[in-house]
Amino acid sequence: MPTLSVNGETQVLGIFGDPIAHTRSPAMHNAAFRALGLPYIYIPFFVSSAALGKATASMRALNLVGVNVTVPHKEKIVRYLDELSPAARLYRAVNTVINRHGTLHGENTDGQGFLRSLSERNRSVQDREVVLIGAGGAARAVLVALIQTGSAQITIVNRTPANAKKLIRAYQSLGATRLVSTSLEALQDSTLMKRAALVVNSIPLGLHNGTFPALDYGATPRRCLFYDLVYGPQPTVFLQRARHAQRQTLDGRRMLLYQGALAFELWTGHPAPLRVMSNALTQSLAVSASVIRR
Repeated sequence: MPTLSVNGETQVLGIFGDPIAHTRSPAMHNAAFRALGLPYIYIPFFVSSAALGKATASMRALNLVGVNVTVPHKEKIVRYLDELSPAARLYRAVNTVINRHGTLHGENTDGQGFLRSLSERNRSVQDREVVLIGAGGAARAVLVALIQTGSAQITIVNRTPANAKKLIRAYQSLGATRLVSTSLEALQDSTLMKRAALVVNSIPLGLHNGTFPALDYGATPRRCLFYDLVYGPQPTVFLQRARHAQRQTLDGRRMLLYQGALAFELWTGHPAPLRVMSNALTQSLAVSASVIRR
C-alpha cells in the first residue's frame, strides 16, 4: 500500500471530540486515502465543549475539508453550522461536517451506518419488535432509523424515564411504529423480551465487566440479534452474556465502518474502499488490545 505523504497540496480532515484518544477513525480513513492515492490526511482533534465554537469556525480559517463529530459535540455543534441536511435536522445532531467553500454543511450518517450493518447480517426489523437500551444521542440515531425502516414497536429502556419519554415525544409522529418506555429493571421481564427480534445497547456500561444490568437473554427468540453500539478489542459483557445464551451478536465497529464510509464519500466524491477500512479498523483494535495487555 502506498505511503501517506504530506505536502503543500495535502487536504486536511479530522474528528472533533472529548475524549478523543480512543478513536479508530483516523486508522480507517488514512488507510483508505493511501489505498486510493488521495491527497488527504485525517487527524484527531481534542476539542473541549468550551472551545467547540472556535474549533468549528477554524474549519474556514484553516480550510479543513471536513470533520467527523463525536461525543459530546454531536448536538451542540448544530448551532455553529451554516446548513443542515434533512437527516441532520431530523436527528437534531451532526456527526459529519463538510466545508463547501466556507459554508459549513452538517450531515448525519449514523442512522444509515446502523441500517447498513443490519443489512449485512440480512436482518430486517420491519414489522418486528425492538428493545433499545439507553436514551442518549446514539440511541436517538438508532431510534429514528428503526422508525423509518418500519419497526412495529420499539421499547426504550432507560435508567431515567424522563429521557426516554422525551425521545418518544420527539419522534412518535415520525412513523407508524409504536414507541413505549420502561425502566432498566424491566430487562429481567421475560414478557418484554419474548418477542424481541433485536436488542440494541447504546450505553457504555457494557464495556466493564459486571456492571451491565441484568437481562433475560434466554427469553428472547432464538434468532434475536443482540447489538452493542459500544466496541472494543474484546466483546462487551452485554455481548458475552448473549453469546452464552447462544444468541447472535454484533458490535459497533460495523456501524462505525459504514457511517465512516458514507462520510468518506461525502468528503472525497470517491466510493469508500470498505475492505481496506475494515481491515484497518481490525488492526487498530488489535494493536490497542496488545497495549492493554502490556
